Amino acid sequence: MSSAPPTQLWLLRPRGDVLARESHPWRPWFDKVFGLVVRAPSEQVARALAQSQAGNEGLALYRNHGYDDEASGADLWLDPAYTTCEPLASEGNATVILVDRRRA
Repeated sequence: MSSAPPTQLWLLRPRGDVLARESHPWRPWFDKVFGLVVRAPSEQVARALAQSQAGNEGLALYRNHGYDDEASGADLWLDPAYTTCEPLASEGNATVILVDRRRA
């Protein structure tokens, strides 16, 4: 009987330096994902799972709204230049891990 590889929780977010740009793939903010917590055996698998849940970030759908420099790559959650992927330790105080609320 084979067992599944051990997994851990991963926190994925857009990089702060990317969000600080005037034009970036999460602008405008609606219909985009800004954070995920996934359970996976590796960063590569975590990024692939995050990408499978992506919104419209990186699809360059909003160029007609004046965001001409928006990145057009659709695989931003796979790319460390655009997103972070940090392992979360199971130790620590009780806390909320992620609340990423975007309301219009």
